[in-house]
Amino acid sequence: MTVSGNLVQERPNIEQYPGVYISMEELLRLRAAGLELDLRGQKRAMAAMAGLHRSSFRGRGIDFDEVRIYQPGDDVRNIDWRVTARTGRTHTKLFREERERPVYLMVDQRQPMFFGTRNAFKSVVAARVAACFAWAIRTHGDRIGGFVYNDNEVQELRPRAGKRGIQNLVRVLVQFNQALEPAAASRHSSRQTFIKALQGLSQVVRPGSLVVVISDFLNYDDITQQHMTPLCGHNDVIAIQIYDPMEKQLPPPGVYGFSDGERNVRLNTAPRKLRRDYALRFVERQDALRQQL
Repeated sequence: MTVSGNLVQERPNIEQYPGVYISMEELLRLRAAGLELDLRGQKRAMAAMAGLHRSSFRGRGIDFDEVRIYQPGDDVRNIDWRVTARTGRTHTKLFREERERPVYLMVDQRQPMFFGTRNAFKSVVAARVAACFAWAIRTHGDRIGGFVYNDNEVQELRPRAGKRGIQNLVRVLVQFNQALEPAAASRHSSRQTFIKALQGLSQVVRPGSLVVVISDFLNYDDITQQHMTPLCGHNDVIAIQIYDPMEKQLPPPGVYGFSDGERNVRLNTAPRKLRRDYALRFVERQDALRQQL
């Protein structure tokens, strides 16, 4: 049995369903992939521990970097009163120093992610992407934290460095992934846990952090955007969308049977208008998502 908070179920047979469920062994093997990612970002880290990034943290040995417009959340002690008086707009001084910064991974394991027609389900791909980032983060010497969520709960992972950070992430990813059930695939998925994860992240993230959001973004809308926007003010935010080829276009012309576990339907994908409208809706969703992000 696997027990984690509200997650209680029998462990699925991973060997029997390759690409449907993730295993701890698979995520640990991704270390050998040697993925190189540029995690330096555009903003300077502000954590108070030594690392590989430049920061705005004040202390011994700091160097003046630049002056910019004051933003909510900036330290008022760093206000440059001369520039403020000259321009009539509040400016703040930025300093830099080598610092470590935490990286937060937000990983979607909701029911719509439990779908796939090529090689692996979206939920598995999301877990693999998160693991690749985690190994790259460890190489940079940064701390790994984040939030993993499904339709019912959100699990917070406090930032930790080295082996412990990797172990915590992998353990929770496997628990949430293996809790997904085919019989539940027809249940409606809401944006509530996504928003809850964003709210939790907003409460713990420090300015200058890197946030990586891995999701299919199917429920992303203006309300979700309102919770995402504040994170971008003082952090680097990377959004990685996971989608299946069948969500982009219908399968080749033919008659297909579909089931959600309760109902069975047959769909003729041959009509050109049906195929064109289906593909157009995907493009429209992508355009809207790009504008929001």
